[in-house]
Amino acid sequence: MRRINKTIYITSDDLYIHCDSGSLALMKDKSIVTRIPVTAIEQIVVFGNATISSYVIKFCNENHILMTYVSEYGNLYGNIIGTWYGNVDLRDKQYRLHDSGRDISFVRNILLGKMNNSRNVIMRCAKDASDESADALYQVADRLKAHITMLPEVKSIDELRIEEANAASEYFSVFDNMLKTDDESMSFIKRSRRPPENNCNAIMSLLYTLFTGDCAAALAGIGLDVYKGYLHAVRAGRKSLACDLVEEFRACIVDKFIITMINRKQLTGKDFQADATGIKLKHASLQRVLQEWEKYKAKEIVHPLYQKKYEQKTLPYLQAQLMAQYIRGDIPEYPPFAWKQ
Repeated sequence: MRRINKTIYITSDDLYIHCDSGSLALMKDKSIVTRIPVTAIEQIVVFGNATISSYVIKFCNENHILMTYVSEYGNLYGNIIGTWYGNVDLRDKQYRLHDSGRDISFVRNILLGKMNNSRNVIMRCAKDASDESADALYQVADRLKAHITMLPEVKSIDELRIEEANAASEYFSVFDNMLKTDDESMSFIKRSRRPPENNCNAIMSLLYTLFTGDCAAALAGIGLDVYKGYLHAVRAGRKSLACDLVEEFRACIVDKFIITMINRKQLTGKDFQADATGIKLKHASLQRVLQEWEKYKAKEIVHPLYQKKYEQKTLPYLQAQLMAQYIRGDIPEYPPFAWKQ
């Protein structure tokens, strides 16, 4: 298990980033603002229009540092993954997984993890909810349990995708019941994307994008092709396998962070601004949320399979290893991450 280093967020448009004596140098008005040792970087996330030298791109390529470009509204522009050659034999088996028929079991277990984690987040929130909200949450938890029970009977990936869509609709139908805020501007209402229609969906889309980058880095680092997915069909430019891995963590990592931030009033409508392009966090609020996000990912959690504590940011790497083991045929089933209340 390689050491997981830090994610560097570049949020200022007027910065120039280049390599200088083994460090990442951030410059403004031709003066160095700060230096960061390149050996301490796992990923660089660039918001907006910061300028990056070709030497930085070359160094990131050689040292397996993922570069992610995100708009100020949280839309993914793209990634620079570089020539991460990985394991050719592993990727060959990944491409042939469908031919073996083992992709259905793989997708089924990913959804088992997603639905179980979604249900457990709902059950956890129901304990602290008002009577009316708790009733609604427990009812949806029961319906999610029914979806989980149905999974072994589903025999095709297309049918599994339908089950996933139905379960996700149930989960999001009570998202507002998990929020304890009188700030109507932070209401969820319904899932909306491209563009998000309200503040809650805007922060959700932003963090889903960032976490997808984390998952892409984990999968590429283990030697898998992040573009060849199974639950998410292959589509030009989409990191489908990273999207597959994200599904296990949406509720128990990303959504739980958002719910906590809103319920503690650490995130309010005053943190957002809207224009003709969409809704985004104000600059100071973005920096604060990113700091809280990194602190949150650094918190330890017990991995149910290994029965050891790991920082949450290492979880995609642990699951990527398990995915690789299943694809190679080293283990008979892929064990999804199972979050417990």
